[in-house]
Amino acid sequence: MFISTLLTASIMGQVGRVQLTDNHGPYIATGAPFMLQHTLETPGWTVHLLDHDGQALCAPVPLVPGSKVDIRTHMPVVNTLDHAAFLQLVNPEGVGINTALVVEPALSRRTPVTAQVETDGRGTWTRIIGWQDEGATDNDELPDGAGRIDGAALSAPVPRDEAVIRSGHWVYPERDVRMATDHGELWIDMREDAAPGTCRNFRALAGMGFYNDTRFHRIINEGRNGRPFVIQGGDPAGTGEGGPGWWTPIEPSHLPHAYGVVSMARANDPDSAGSQWFIALDRQETARLDGQYCAFGEIVNGAATIESMRHVPLADTDYLSSRPVNPPKVVRTRMVPAPARLPGKGRPDARVQRPTEK
Repeated sequence: MFISTLLTASIMGQVGRVQLTDNHGPYIATGAPFMLQHTLETPGWTVHLLDHDGQALCAPVPLVPGSKVDIRTHMPVVNTLDHAAFLQLVNPEGVGINTALVVEPALSRRTPVTAQVETDGRGTWTRIIGWQDEGATDNDELPDGAGRIDGAALSAPVPRDEAVIRSGHWVYPERDVRMATDHGELWIDMREDAAPGTCRNFRALAGMGFYNDTRFHRIINEGRNGRPFVIQGGDPAGTGEGGPGWWTPIEPSHLPHAYGVVSMARANDPDSAGSQWFIALDRQETARLDGQYCAFGEIVNGAATIESMRHVPLADTDYLSSRPVNPPKVVRTRMVPAPARLPGKGRPDARVQRPTEK
């Protein structure tokens, strides 16, 4: 039997476990049992299903000593999740204990609808103008317009409709990426609720050490509107043209490009992101990236590191290159357990703000 430890808690010196059981691996197919078992010996403990901001998606489920919990029965909303949610163990005092579980629905893809546009004398650019659910392709049984989103940038998660195909769930402990650089540390909250596939790609590369010893090869302190724009890295070649040898499909992330938001760099093809990523530096300058690039994370610790990197001397200030004289370097990346979530609040930390901002 495959048993994956998901949540643990310390109760008056005794360790209690909550485990995924009944032959589950990290993937649970549609209709398969979704059971939690536990060894908690005192009453009052509960499991909560929360969105990223800590809002309850259903009533909490009490963990009765000596019993299992059928998630599909007690939390039926899990069967119709449109975005990743978080299962959090909460003690009798209402405090989240240890890392939550990400419950990521395996859904059909929303593909970009594009148009070719001219871009200030730099040639044509493939612009995303909307999204189409792949489940709606050539399906005469669906209502007109099913699976279609007109418009690229989403200000909030958009529910799926009849076009969606549901294949099951991925269930795994929530992990942050902690990145040590020669200018300080960056702690990244992975936003699986906004871009789960992109998070998976980034976590895999970070966990394998792919980003170790890479440089931040592009730092733009003056964008088109004269305000700070981005710090870009993730290229093992250090030229701005390297990558891991594969490409990641773009997702319709609803996470806005604000200061401290992490997003994937790409070429003209919307599906050309590989390993390169950037940190947004100013909402007024980077708002135009919403819907065109896939934001997938938020830096929750490291504002001083960002500011230190963005002020290094540049060899040139050309908008397309903006190369540092001595590029900041990633020393090491590692995966660490995310902090426990708090019902009604979400994570105990938050995206960094520029030090001069109130």
